Amino acid sequence: MRVQKATLNAVMNVLSFILLLFPAFIVRKAFIDALGNELLGLTALYTSMIGMLSILELGIGSAIVYALYQPFAEINTIKIKGYLNYYAKFYKIIGAIILGVGICMLPFLPLFIKGNLNIMDARIYFLLFLANSVITYFFSYKFSLLIVAQEEYRIAVSMTLAKLGTFALQFVLLKLYPSLYAFLIIQLVINLLFYYILNRLIHKKFAWVFEVKGEIEPSEKRELTKNMKAMFFHKIGGILVFSTDNIIMAYYINLGVVGVFNNYYMIISAFQATILNGLSGITASIGQLLTENNRENAFVVHQRLFFISFWLVSYMVISLWNTINSFILIWLNEEQLLDSLTIGLILVNLYIFLMRGSVDRFKEAGGIFYQDRYAPLIEGAVNIVASLVLVKMMGLSGIFLGTLISNIAVIFWVKPKMVYKYVFHKPLRQYFQLYFKYLLLALIPLFVTHLVTSSLKGSDSILLFLSNCVLNLVIINGFYWALFHRTPEFSYFKKLVVNSLAASRSRFSFQKGFSRGQ
Repeated sequence: MRVQKATLNAVMNVLSFILLLFPAFIVRKAFIDALGNELLGLTALYTSMIGMLSILELGIGSAIVYALYQPFAEINTIKIKGYLNYYAKFYKIIGAIILGVGICMLPFLPLFIKGNLNIMDARIYFLLFLANSVITYFFSYKFSLLIVAQEEYRIAVSMTLAKLGTFALQFVLLKLYPSLYAFLIIQLVINLLFYYILNRLIHKKFAWVFEVKGEIEPSEKRELTKNMKAMFFHKIGGILVFSTDNIIMAYYINLGVVGVFNNYYMIISAFQATILNGLSGITASIGQLLTENNRENAFVVHQRLFFISFWLVSYMVISLWNTINSFILIWLNEEQLLDSLTIGLILVNLYIFLMRGSVDRFKEAGGIFYQDRYAPLIEGAVNIVASLVLVKMMGLSGIFLGTLISNIAVIFWVKPKMVYKYVFHKPLRQYFQLYFKYLLLALIPLFVTHLVTSSLKGSDSILLFLSNCVLNLVIINGFYWALFHRTPEFSYFKKLVVNSLAASRSRFSFQKGFSRGQ
């Protein structure tokens, strides 16, 4: 049942993102045509600024989900409700604080807005972004019940429907009445409806939780507070690494460059989110697996996840390197292109980030927040200093080189060390032996596809772009199949896919027979 739920969550998360992918690109194209690069850069800047305010969340979401695994497995309703009450109270306070801090930021917005934008309009846009963020703190705490119950797919389905509705209305309005006000208000209203309706459904489904008063012990509060403090450091580090690029670009370069970069980021984050959504769907299953205290079994699961992550991530990164500029030319125009060095650095950072997906899942599910609490702060500080120095020397590419330096200097080895030490009880060298073995293998299809597709790059021809995609698909996956098809990891996933397809056919046959009265 655990494997089935994990598979369902992973599949639904991936399908959700795929369904939203093309509408998102269509709306982005309409946005640039109707409102321009400068306003696109402004929305990206505000997204980063609001993201920095989320530091006040202190990481309680992850800490609460980890704390809920055990009582949920034991069906301890009083403790479940106790943790949920704590979560709700804390989140509402944080939401109010973020609203206040956001309002206090309004006078400082002109420091980052270079161009001909009306400052009063820019401030109202910021307030709409702020409101859209704040509402999550008043409604999203109940989502933890679905996550712990391994029913995250319900969130994915609901969010997909809400976003499809948002995209449809935004596209129509961009064509008929191009206004950033209308664009943002649609997003805010549909988000409110999404949170309200899903909260009602969760309350109905888990009525047995909400019928009791709920209480947690002082020792449990202390443990939760300890994890929250540690997660706060992780939150700061994450924000300093991932939410500062747009701000540095806006301050040292301009909003137009922020807009161009975010077109690339939209493509890359689409693939990134597909991988992360697939992995996030199995976090609860890993959490339940770790409650069984079977380290060897957990390590086997990690090896499988690392293998499938490598296959998917390396295929994605190599393909993007070979095709992304052609896609930008077809989708937008040559004015939206970035240089090869910048693209290369962005993709290297992406590979490093996604390849620690299995480690991140085990770290989160194992509740390892406290042991490496200072590492993200060091990483964030290195990133800020390196990016500020290098952006003056190299321009845009310097920002991403700074991110790469901070990544390799700290988190690249600290996170695996924590998981291998506290979860698997194995030496770190085993992780890096596996990591660099796969990395060296990935260089072969990277080199081959780069040579084979060189004549197809830099063209706005759809036919040449599709040919490029097919060549990457065949060469990379053909090479990996020849290399891995006899390995235990490949055999496991092959069996999983075959069994899933067989189960689907059985359900279809049953439904077909039932409908005929057989």
